[in-house]
Amino acid sequence: MAQIRVLLVEDDPAFEDLLSRAANRLGDTIDVVACETAFSAIELIGKPHQRFDLALIDLGLPDLSGVEVIRRIRDRFEDLPILVVSVISAERSVLSAIRAGACGYILKDDSEAAMSQAMREALNGNFPISPALARYLFKLAGGRDKPSDLSGLTRKELELLQLLARGQSYNEAARSMSVTLATIQTHIRNLYRKLDVHSQVQAVTKAQHQGLV
Repeated sequence: MAQIRVLLVEDDPAFEDLLSRAANRLGDTIDVVACETAFSAIELIGKPHQRFDLALIDLGLPDLSGVEVIRRIRDRFEDLPILVVSVISAERSVLSAIRAGACGYILKDDSEAAMSQAMREALNGNFPISPALARYLFKLAGGRDKPSDLSGLTRKELELLQLLARGQSYNEAARSMSVTLATIQTHIRNLYRKLDVHSQVQAVTKAQHQGLV
C-alpha cells in the first residue's frame, strides 16, 4: 500500500497531537509532516520533489494567515486536498480559505473519529463541510461571486458538476460517466478555468448560484 503523506500546519501542540492521531486512523502507512508556523510550511512546500496527499491547515497561525498558506499550497499542488482546521466562529475566515483553494474543514472541537472521517472524505475526492456552515458559505460565496460566462461548458462538464453537487467523489463520477479518472481530472481542470475557481466547493457553489445544478 502506498504511503499517504499528510502536511499538518498547526501551532498548538495539543491540536497537532490530536490531528496526528486522527490522521493515523486512516491506515498503517501514514506519514504526518508537521509544521508549527506558516513560513516553515511555505519553505517546505517550496522544496523540490515534495509530495503530499492531504494538507491540514490551521487558520490561526502566529506568523502569517493560514489562508495565505493555503494559497501557496494551491499554487504548488493544483489537485491536493486541503482541509481547514478552524472553529465555528471563524466562518468568514473559512470562506476566505475556501476561495483560496481549501476543499473542506475540520472543527477544532470535533472528535478524533470525526476528524479522521473528514480526512478520509477529502482523500476520496469529497468536500467535508457541515450543513450549517455550508449554508452560510454557499449563501455568502454565491452573493459575492463575480459573473462567469458559462456558455462554454460542455455537456460532460455540466454532468460532472451535477454529480459533484450530489456528493459523488471523482472515482464515483468516473464510474457514473463511464470514463477514466484521468478524464474526470481533465474535466475538473477545465471547470476550474472556465468558472474561475480553485476548488470543488467553489465550482459547485457557483454552479448552484447560477442554477446549473
